[in-house]
Amino acid sequence: MKTFISTIFLALLCVSLSAQTPVTFKLHLEKGKVYTVKSTTKQAIQQTANGQQYKVDVNSTMVISYQVLKQENEVMDIEFKFDTIATKISSVMYNKETNSAKPAGKDPIEKIMNRMSSNKLIAKISTGGKFIDFVNYGKFKDNVMTALDSVPAAKKDQAKAQAEGVIKESAVKSMIEPLFAYLPETAVKTGDTWETSYFRIASSVSLLTQNSFTLKGIDSNIATVSGKTEVESMPSNEPTPQMTQELKGSMTFDGTMDVVTGLMLKNNSKGHLEGITTMKNNGNEMKMPVVVDSQTETFMLK
Repeated sequence: MKTFISTIFLALLCVSLSAQTPVTFKLHLEKGKVYTVKSTTKQAIQQTANGQQYKVDVNSTMVISYQVLKQENEVMDIEFKFDTIATKISSVMYNKETNSAKPAGKDPIEKIMNRMSSNKLIAKISTGGKFIDFVNYGKFKDNVMTALDSVPAAKKDQAKAQAEGVIKESAVKSMIEPLFAYLPETAVKTGDTWETSYFRIASSVSLLTQNSFTLKGIDSNIATVSGKTEVESMPSNEPTPQMTQELKGSMTFDGTMDVVTGLMLKNNSKGHLEGITTMKNNGNEMKMPVVVDSQTETFMLK
C-alpha cells in the first residue's frame, strides 16, 4: 500500500514539475521542406447607409506554401508562394468571386492576384518568428505588375492605383508576418502569458492587432494556447483617400503549437468589430456604421 501511494505521489510530482518547466519556442524548420498553411475566414458584415441596413457575406481562403532556402545563425531566408487567394462576396446588390489559382478575367485585380500566385517571394525571418525584411520584393512586384500590360491605356492609371493597394510592400508583409507572429520572446511555462503585435494592411484600412497568448499546457510535444486579440484601425497615410474605415473590436482564439518545430498547427478565432466607413466623392461625404462578425480557422496542411 505504501509503495502504491508513493508511486502515485511521484507521478503527480513529475506532472507538477513538468508543468512548471519553462519551454523555449523557436522555429526549427527543415531546409528544403515545403510547409503549407491554409486559412479560411467567414465574415458577416452589416452596413447602414441612408437609414437602410445592408448585409454582406464575405468568405475568403488563403493557402500559402513556404520553404527555408538557407539559414545563418538565427536568421532564415524563406521562400513564400501564395498558392491560393480566393474571395467570395455575396449581397443583395453585389456579388463577386475571385480566385488567384484560376485564369484571370478582365478585372485588373484578378490579373494581379493571379500573377501573385505565379511568383515567389523571399523574406528574412528570425527563428523567433520576427519578420526582418524582404529579399526580392522589388523583383516580385515588377513581375506581378506586368499583369497590367494588357490593360487599355485609358484604364491603366486607375488599374495601377487599384493594384498598388494590393501589392504595396506593407500589404504583402501583412500577409506573411502573422504566419509566425505568435512565438514568445522568452521561455514560458504553463499559465504564462506573452504578447505580440503586427499590422493587417488592405487598400482602405490598416489594422493594428495586439495579441495576448496564454500557455494552457503541453502534452506529447503539443502545446495548447488560448488568448485574445485587440484590433483597432489606424489613420490612413493617403493624402485624400476616397474611402476610410474606423474600426475597433476584439477576437478570442485557441490553438495548438508543435514544440519541436515551433509551428502553429491549428488556430480558431471568433471576432467582432464595429466602426464607421466614410466614403468621399466630388466633395460629398457619407458616413456608414458597420458591424463585422468573423470566424477564422488556420491550420497546417503539411
